[in-house]
Amino acid sequence: MRRATQLATAAVLLLAATSIVRLPGTLAASASAGEGLPEPDGPLAPFLGKPFLEIQEVFRGDGQVREPYLAVTTDGTVLIVRNYVGLLRRSEDGGRSWSEPIKVPIRHSDSNIIVDEQTGDLLVLRLWDGRDRLFRSSDGGRSWREQPVRIRPNGLMRWLEEVGLKRRGVRDRAVAGTYYLHANASEAGITLLRGKFAGRLIVSGTFRPHAPEHPSDRKPVDAIYSCAFYSDDRGRTWKVSELFPEGYTEEAALVELHDGTIYYNTRSHRGFYDRRRARKLGPDSWHRREAWSYDGGHTWEEYRISQVLVDGGGYNRGYGMKGGLVRLPVRGRDILLYTNADTAGGERARLTVWASFDGGRSWPIKRLLYEGPAAYSSLGVGRHGTAGEGTIFLLFEGGPEGRYTAMQFARFNLSWVLQGEPTGDGTVPDWVRKSD
Repeated sequence: MRRATQLATAAVLLLAATSIVRLPGTLAASASAGEGLPEPDGPLAPFLGKPFLEIQEVFRGDGQVREPYLAVTTDGTVLIVRNYVGLLRRSEDGGRSWSEPIKVPIRHSDSNIIVDEQTGDLLVLRLWDGRDRLFRSSDGGRSWREQPVRIRPNGLMRWLEEVGLKRRGVRDRAVAGTYYLHANASEAGITLLRGKFAGRLIVSGTFRPHAPEHPSDRKPVDAIYSCAFYSDDRGRTWKVSELFPEGYTEEAALVELHDGTIYYNTRSHRGFYDRRRARKLGPDSWHRREAWSYDGGHTWEEYRISQVLVDGGGYNRGYGMKGGLVRLPVRGRDILLYTNADTAGGERARLTVWASFDGGRSWPIKRLLYEGPAAYSSLGVGRHGTAGEGTIFLLFEGGPEGRYTAMQFARFNLSWVLQGEPTGDGTVPDWVRKSD
C-alpha cells in the first residue's frame, strides 16, 4: 500500500509540473511600462565603450563564506550580502567602494532581495521555519523590519494535503509526508513592468519534500522542484506558481523580457552526490534547465535543457550550482548574462560569463572571468542615470585560497564580454557589433 501511494504521488507531481508546450516564435513587440511604474530601459551605448574588468575582495572568512546575494536599489545603490552570517555592504558609487558590513536578518533559505520598483522598498521572504514573514527595508538596506505574510499554495499543494499524501512542514523538522517552501540561493527578485501583470513582485523559489537523501539521490516522489513566489499586493500575500516542468531542480533565476515574457533558468541535481550511487553521467547532467512564462510567472512553458549553459561544478558528480542571471536594461532588446563555473560538472572553478541577445533562445558568446576556485555567483546591473550606469556587477564565492574563503565583486561592461569566445550557439547580432 505504501509503495502504491508513493508511485501515485510521484505520478501526480510529474503530471502537475508539466506545462503545455508553446512552439517557439518571435517575441511580441515591446510593451510599455505599466501605469505608475518607471521605464528602466535606455540606450545600449553606456554598456559599451572601452572594455574593462575590475575585481575586488569584499568578504573574507573561515572557509564558509557562502551564499552571495546581490541587488541594485531604485536609486542605484548596490547591495551585496553574505547571507550565511547576515552581513550586508552598500555601495553608492557603482561598486567602487563599500560601507562597513551591516548586520541584517537575511539567512540561509531566505530569498534574495526583491526590489519593489513602485515603492523603492526591499523585501526578503522567509517561508521555511513555520512563521511566514518577510523583512522589509525602506532605507536602502540600512535597517529592516519584520512583517507577517500570507501564502496561497498552488493547486498541487492543495491536492496533496486534501488526500493526505503530503502537507506543508518546516525545514528543521524532517517529518515523513511533509514538504517545505524556501527560496535559498535564488537570484534577486523583480517587479514586473510590462503588460497585464505590471506591478507584480516575483522571485524564484523551491518546493522541497523532506527526505534524508541529497536532492540528487532521491526517489521521484521526493524530488524537489523549482517554482516562483509572486505578490500582487506589494508583499502582503504571496502565491506559489505551478512547479517547474522538471524535478530535481532548485536555486533558480528569472528575468522579465522587454515584452513581459519571463525567462526562467534553474539548477539541476540530475547527477549524484553519494559516491555509492555513482553512475555514468551524460552531458544533460551538467546543463541548465530553461523555460518561459507568458502569464506573469504562474506557469512555465517551452521547457528545455540548454545545450550551451553549463550547470557549474558538481565535483565531477554533476549536481549543479547556483548561477547568476540578469537582463541589461536596454530599450527594445533582451540582452541576458549568465554566470557559472565552466567545468562541465567538474570542480568549482573557472567562473565564466555567457551572453544572449534574444532573451535566452541562444547563447553565442562566453568569456572566462576568474580562473581560480569559484562557486556560487549573483549578477546585477547599473541603472541608467546612476553612478553604476553601463556597468555589470557580479558577486561570487571564491579566491586564491579556496572557493569558500572569500567573496569577490567584479565590475565589467558588455564590451569586455564581447571579446570572449564563440560557443557555436548562433552568432552575436550585427546591431551589437556595430554599436561596439
